[in-house]
Amino acid sequence: MKKLTLSLTLAAFALTAVMRAPAQSPSPTKALSHAIHAVDDLDTTLAFYRNVFGLNGTPQDFPNPAVPLLTNAPGVTLRLSMLALPGGMRFELTHFKGLERKPAQAKYTDPGAASLVFYDRDIDGAVANAKKANAPIVTTGGAPVEITTGKGKARSIVLRDPDGFFLQLVQETPAPNAPEGNVHRVSLAYTMEDAEATRAFYTGKLGIELTGSSAYSKDPATLQLVGAPAGTEFRKLSGVMPGPNASVEFTEFRGVPRTKFHLRVRDPGAPAMAIQVNDETATIGRMKAAGTNIISANGEIVDFGGGTHTIFVEDPNGMNLEIFERTAAPGKSKDAK
Repeated sequence: MKKLTLSLTLAAFALTAVMRAPAQSPSPTKALSHAIHAVDDLDTTLAFYRNVFGLNGTPQDFPNPAVPLLTNAPGVTLRLSMLALPGGMRFELTHFKGLERKPAQAKYTDPGAASLVFYDRDIDGAVANAKKANAPIVTTGGAPVEITTGKGKARSIVLRDPDGFFLQLVQETPAPNAPEGNVHRVSLAYTMEDAEATRAFYTGKLGIELTGSSAYSKDPATLQLVGAPAGTEFRKLSGVMPGPNASVEFTEFRGVPRTKFHLRVRDPGAPAMAIQVNDETATIGRMKAAGTNIISANGEIVDFGGGTHTIFVEDPNGMNLEIFERTAAPGKSKDAK
C-alpha cells in the first residue's frame, strides 16, 4: 500500500509540474510573405524576367491611400506586379510614381546588397538570354564558375537585372517533384555589415535562427563569382524563413572597401522583404527599444485596411523591411495584392 501511495504521489507531482510548465512562446515571425524590389520601369523589368527566365507577372495599379504613410512619401502612387516563384516564393516588383526618385546600384560586397538565387536546369540557356537582354555580368570573366554548394560542386554566375538587382544563377538537377520551367528552386541572399549585429536583429528580434562559423574564408571561386578582388575575406550566416521555408544567406566581407547601401523604399534598385509577424506591436516595440530606424511616417504602424497593419523599418545592413500583422481572412489584406 505504501508503494502504491508513493507511486500515485509521484505521478500527481509529475502531472502538476507538466501543467505548471510555461507554454513555449511562438516565434515573433509567422512567415516570409515576399521579397520586394523597387524598379525604374515596371514593364521593362517584367519583360526581362519573362524573356530571360520565363517568369510572368501582371502589372496593376495599387491605389491604396495608406501607401504614402507606409513609405513616408507624401503624394506617391504605386504600380506593382507580384511574380510567383517556384516553391511558394513570391517576388514583388514595385514602381512608385508621383515624386522624385534616385536610382542607385550596390556592389555585391556592400552591406544592404540583395539578390535572388535561381537554381536552373539550364544555366547556359539562361545566361544566353541574359546577354541578349544586355544584363551586366558581375562574375569576373563573364562566364559561370564552379563553386561548392550544399549539394556539391555546381556552375554559377551573378548578373544584374535592369535595375541593378543581383541575380545568382546555379546549375542544379531538380528534385523529382520540382516545378516545371528552367528555374525550379529559389533562395535569398543578402550582404551584411556585421554578423553579430545581423544575428542579434534577425534572431533576437524576429526569431529567425541564423547560424554560421565566425571564421573568415578566402575561397577564390566565391570571390570570382561575386566580382570581389583577390584577398577579400568573407563569412556567412544562413537560416530558413518560415512560410514558404525559404533559405536565406547573409555574407559579410572584409578587406575590401564597403559602403552601406540604403535607398528609400521608392528608389529604383531598393530591395526589401515583407515579413508577417504574430504580434506587430511587441515586435516593433523591441526594435524601437534597440534603436532600429523606423521608416514609415511618424514612426507609426499604418492601418492598411482589410485587417492588415504594417510598417517599414531598416535592418542593421541598410535594407528595408516591411513588417506586418494580418488579422483578416486571406484575400482581404495587403498580403493578397
